[in-house]
Amino acid sequence: MIETERLIIRRFVPDDANDIYEVCNDYEMVKTTLGLPWPYTKEMAESWILKLQQREKDGTSYEYAICFKENPNKIIGCISLMDITPQTRRAEMGYWVARKYWNNGIATEAAKAMLKFGFEEIGLHSVIARYFDINPASGKVMEKVGMTYVGTIRDHEFRFDKFYNVGYYEMLETDKREQ
Repeated sequence: MIETERLIIRRFVPDDANDIYEVCNDYEMVKTTLGLPWPYTKEMAESWILKLQQREKDGTSYEYAICFKENPNKIIGCISLMDITPQTRRAEMGYWVARKYWNNGIATEAAKAMLKFGFEEIGLHSVIARYFDINPASGKVMEKVGMTYVGTIRDHEFRFDKFYNVGYYEMLETDKREQ
């Protein structure tokens, strides 16, 4: 479990499936993410939660629930370090937050904590993060946490019958130590 000023960042449990379903059943939120499927079902949430424990045990992914401290059983989002490669000590950070909590600094607060966890606890060398250019707020989160913009790849992802430009940010462990 990771604590920040306002948040608890913790492992998902089977009882979280309803909350995940509620958040991820919002097309306006899902369309801003690179990977959440649409439509999203409760069964998808249940299946995903079952896979998380094994991925963490394998050391390939840490996908955690974001909750407010005053209600640590209510999911408001997810923060992840995914696709971890042991040889290069590299990961991709991803996140989503329930739309009703957008523009409140939730993703920024969670991302700062997750980067610290990645570099200090997991021993990562680098973390990248990507965002669709239709979601500039996500790029701002990456900027606010100290990641460096490295470029945009045009028409890089095809989702919901459309190509999207994808912006990339990165942070190296040496960048983190300089802050």
